[in-house]
Amino acid sequence: MFNARLNRMFDVSRHSCRVTPPLTIRNDWPIVGWVFGGAWVGGLVVFTYLYARDGGFDQFDPMVEAGVMMMFWMAGLVLISQTLALSRTRLTIGRDRIELTRTWLWRRRHETLSRSSLRDILIEQERDSNGDPYYKLVLQTRSGERVALSESSELDLIKARRDDILARIQ
Repeated sequence: MFNARLNRMFDVSRHSCRVTPPLTIRNDWPIVGWVFGGAWVGGLVVFTYLYARDGGFDQFDPMVEAGVMMMFWMAGLVLISQTLALSRTRLTIGRDRIELTRTWLWRRRHETLSRSSLRDILIEQERDSNGDPYYKLVLQTRSGERVALSESSELDLIKARRDDILARIQ
């Protein structure tokens, strides 16, 4: 009995060779904006083609129809410029390395972070379009950029992700 307890205490494979899987937190919400913006502009291309092919829709004055098409194009360009500026993020915390990967539609940026930079993550509260609270887990990088690591309408989920990060960097 004593020998079995002694073997468990000094079991090298159980105590000193533990491999902890990396913690990965992803924010893929910008993909929703990319898809919506692409669908909006795609629809505008189809309607503009039909408008040009048929010489208008013949429902209103031609100048009004052209003005409406221009307003939809302006809204589409603003929408696509705002959504393409957002990046997907992936924060990976391993044993000896912390890596932040930000991906836009046509480019990707990798950064290696220090453990001290993750101590400054904040939970920000905003309001969604219905007036309900919406929370973001935000990291400020060395260059001063604010990166949303996670977004949710549930505060408990955001706090749990923050606590997971802080527990890994201790």
